[in-house]
Amino acid sequence: MAGESAFDKKLTAESNMDKVEGLLEHFNLPPKAIDFIRDNQRILQIGLVIIVIAIVSWALYGSYRERIQEESSTALATALQADQATQATALSAVVEKYSGTPSALWARIDIAQLDMKNGSYADAAKKYAEVLPDVKTSNPLHPLVVFGLAQALEGDKRFEEAAKQYDTLKDIKGYEQIAFTSRGRIEEEQGHIDKAIAIYNDFLLFMGDDAAYAQTQAEIKAKVARLKARQ
Repeated sequence: MAGESAFDKKLTAESNMDKVEGLLEHFNLPPKAIDFIRDNQRILQIGLVIIVIAIVSWALYGSYRERIQEESSTALATALQADQATQATALSAVVEKYSGTPSALWARIDIAQLDMKNGSYADAAKKYAEVLPDVKTSNPLHPLVVFGLAQALEGDKRFEEAAKQYDTLKDIKGYEQIAFTSRGRIEEEQGHIDKAIAIYNDFLLFMGDDAAYAQTQAEIKAKVARLKARQ
């Protein structure tokens, strides 16, 4: 059989185009849509390739993030099991290697807590203060960091700064008692008996007749009575 002629090739090309147009018409697309697709075929192909690449890249990134999360969690658990002499170093390694992960955030908090245990209140306060901006108020860790910072500042005798942090805790549900009693304690430590009594009385008003605070109310009332006796 003789080779294909240019005339045969032309007929073949046209036949393929007819198939494409027939497929578009099969989907009952409006003529204008068919014309648009035909005129922008190259652009649409490139766009489709970009979308596919984006989907695949996102899937790969998600897989990578999942692996990093698992590795960082294991590294944190291992660091927490280390002996006291090497724990701070192990936690610092987690922070450095897995920066930006929840495990790294926990490690930073744990390092600050180690400073608290060792009586290094100034160092602990500095570390808690550095962590605080990285923890959103909606994060369950936020009250823990605020409380840790308040305790560190109080331990470092920076009472005014500590009081501000305890005041922040007053507005966080579940931490009201800690906030009021800690604020009162700070005033007592400074010998400000009148202020301490005022804070404890504010706490009594906050508790009201809530039965859940019955025991706490009795303790606070007894404390107020003792403080009044010292005036």
